Amino acid sequence: MKANKNILIVEDDIHLGFLLMDFLESENYTVRLCRNGESGFESFKKQSFDICILDVMLPEMDGFTLARRIKKID
Repeated sequence: MKANKNILIVEDDIHLGFLLMDFLESENYTVRLCRNGESGFESFKKQSFDICILDVMLPEMDGFTLARRIKKID
């Protein structure tokens, strides 16, 4: 059994986001799903994640900008 890892998914397509979240949770990962770049960044600042899965085209902040801002923190 793998250790419980925290994953941040930032995806504005709600169907794809829930599909990814359901699959990862079925594999015993803890998942936080955010619908836009700004809420993804706020979640990242409040919690520790082992991996982030980011969409590129997001409302409020694109995935490249979000990745750069995350990288500055961790």
